Amino acid sequence: MIQRIQTLFLLAVVLFSGLMLSGDIITLTAGTGTMFSMSFMGMGDQGGQIIQRLWPMTAILAIVPLLALIAIFLFRNRPLQMRITMMVLLLSLGTIILGAFYLLMFDRKIDVTIIWRIRALFPLISAILAWLAYRAILKDEIRV
Repeated sequence: MIQRIQTLFLLAVVLFSGLMLSGDIITLTAGTGTMFSMSFMGMGDQGGQIIQRLWPMTAILAIVPLLALIAIFLFRNRPLQMRITMMVLLLSLGTIILGAFYLLMFDRKIDVTIIWRIRALFPLISAILAWLAYRAILKDEIRV
């Protein structure tokens, strides 16, 4: 049913993943005082101009809230809902791995200091919430 606990978990995933689509995720400062930021659109400088597009990360950040929203309305087809929720979980973890990869590659090019934003934790929170939703859906499936 739509009023189950997994719906609340998936709504929270939609909320946290949706917040990743606006604002800076991480801010970087170079030794010269130049500031860079990683956002949904890519790596940018102080003026907001995009230096490097991060297409895989952009795609994942856009797909995660969409899949979580779709999973909410698949309450009548629990096996499919479980698969989509697992995809949300894996894509959220993929966001963390891909973000770390981009940070390491950017740090290799330019020596930067990372200034963490609270949004950097949102993929981890989304992954945990997706895992909790998966467990709740599995529990409902076993009961039936």
